[in-house]
Amino acid sequence: MSIEVTELRRADRFVAVEPIAGTFGPAEIIVLDLSLGGAKISHPQPIRIGTRAKITFKRGDATATVQAQVVWSHLSPGKGGMAYQSGLKLESVDPQYALAINTLLRAQVLRKDTGSLDRKRERLVQRELQRKTLTRTIPTAGGVE
Repeated sequence: MSIEVTELRRADRFVAVEPIAGTFGPAEIIVLDLSLGGAKISHPQPIRIGTRAKITFKRGDATATVQAQVVWSHLSPGKGGMAYQSGLKLESVDPQYALAINTLLRAQVLRKDTGSLDRKRERLVQRELQRKTLTRTIPTAGGVE
């Protein structure tokens, strides 16, 4: 089964090879990946979708602070148990933020994510297979016989 997946991102995504600690508003976070348009973070406590706050992180010579908004969030299994993961959309691209990404790339703390579309395609294939294998009970007007 082949499913076509369209790239919707405007910029490359970079995955953290090592944990990058930071904050999103008052919440302690770990940055999982970054792009010029957003970030994916992990955090122990829930953060509401729509929340606006500053994401701040510092790693070596790389420092960034930029306003962002939570666009999705869910509980997810992680290395240390369950944690929340959230996607942030940056409200504007900040030169300091872009410089921080570049600095982290050169320090090999980030690497370019080349497999995200393949992972998305695989998830869609799995969902389609599950949908096809589900047995559905159709209720009748007369009730159970």
